[in-house]
Amino acid sequence: MDAVPVDSVIEASADCSDRARAEELLAASLAAARGPRRSSAEDARWRLTMSVVAAAPGIKAADARIVDDRGRPVAERTVSDRTRSCVALARAVGAWAQIVLDDELLREHDEETFREREALQQPAPESRPIKTSAPVDAPVDADLDGGEPRSAPGRSIEIGTMLFLRNGAAATGGAFGVSPFVAIAFADTWVLRPSLMYGASTSRVPPDASNSENFSTLGGRLDVCRRMPGNYIDSRGIEFDACVGGDATYVWSGRESVARGSLGPSAVLRGELGYDFGLEIRSMVGVNLSRAPFMSAEELPPFVAAAELGASVRFR
Repeated sequence: MDAVPVDSVIEASADCSDRARAEELLAASLAAARGPRRSSAEDARWRLTMSVVAAAPGIKAADARIVDDRGRPVAERTVSDRTRSCVALARAVGAWAQIVLDDELLREHDEETFREREALQQPAPESRPIKTSAPVDAPVDADLDGGEPRSAPGRSIEIGTMLFLRNGAAATGGAFGVSPFVAIAFADTWVLRPSLMYGASTSRVPPDASNSENFSTLGGRLDVCRRMPGNYIDSRGIEFDACVGGDATYVWSGRESVARGSLGPSAVLRGELGYDFGLEIRSMVGVNLSRAPFMSAEELPPFVAAAELGASVRFR
């Protein structure tokens, strides 16, 4: 099997003061790397392009792309770093590229061995079937843990359920319940998160009256979030979503009912455990838009707060 060298280039649209050092490190990491020859041109080479951009304040991201000696895409990956160093990005991209190239060489070797065995089993050359190898047209990504192909980064949908504890429905006590949600990621760093809420009071209201009762609450919330991925190379790690939104709920008991609403920020911390399954912690504070008394003569406090704990599954 014939193999050809790999060229590397760094394109930086963000500040990259250590670009020269990063280019040297990337070239050195690929000095011994080779890709299988697929082009008939003698001077054709594989190429790795690393484009550095500013993903968020204080965070740089590198979009890496590998094409073979025919100019066809083989793999793509995006990595990020908080140290503002292009050298760190080049080191991560170089390690990933070596895994991809090793996989391509092994795949090409296996296909070549299969073709040779198939040729030996044919009785005559004229009856030998023509075997063609499908080109790699769709970009794929490789996980640094084992080189397994992964889908290129982009839009995703998360479906999950949270357990919540919040106040703001009555002057005393709180509400505990369940909150299923959907998080739709678009434009890589923005997330739309609609959710439902259903719960019941944690204690009877009012607590000091003989005719006190428990209440129920039903409602929904909509948040728009800015996603900030953690400082890690593969897809497993920590993500932080800074959100702003509002909710509307209906609160009722056997004697009274009232509508509630609030506006304010929220935050979500998601830790991925593997296989796109993650645990989530969410907190919310807001301004109580409806402070009318409910089952007591006391007005509600001006602010509402909530804490949530749950899990979600991501679909890419």
